[in-house]
Amino acid sequence: MRRLGSLNALRCLGLLRLGVLRLGRSPLGLLCLFLAAGCGHAATLPGTTVPDTPENRAILETVEEYRTRLLERNLDGLLLLASKTYFEDSGTPQADDDYGYEGLRQILQKRLGRLKSLRYQVRYKTVKRQGNRADVEVLIDGSFELAAEVGDQYRRVTDFHRFVLEKSDQGKWKFLSGM
Repeated sequence: MRRLGSLNALRCLGLLRLGVLRLGRSPLGLLCLFLAAGCGHAATLPGTTVPDTPENRAILETVEEYRTRLLERNLDGLLLLASKTYFEDSGTPQADDDYGYEGLRQILQKRLGRLKSLRYQVRYKTVKRQGNRADVEVLIDGSFELAAEVGDQYRRVTDFHRFVLEKSDQGKWKFLSGM
């Protein structure tokens, strides 16, 4: 597909029609193909490298909704975005820190209750879809202040993160993990 974009770009320049270039046989022809290849890329969602498709747009809108509700500390709104089959393994081999949908409610309630301030930004890297499932790889840049018995704790976080979502029967994207 990219190659067709290059040929179309050269056609637009009139180079193929005039027979000026014999593609792949001259250094000038190779240079023109290389330069024209950059013109044949797919459109991306603004501020990302994610291809602009209706599905990708809906997925990123769901993650943005999550980010907004997190900043608002909207527990009920956050839970509406989670699938009933939500499961988090906390990235550890131990099973005692794993939790599902009800555990998510408890975790969010506890953490949001201690939260004094929050800054949370997301830079979208990739969206990989397979059927009704999507993995969204992001770079999170944030900071937060938690109320603690011994004094408030301030932390800054910059890290890669993966959200996993599934498309529900109602056509809405819901989080399976990563919240």
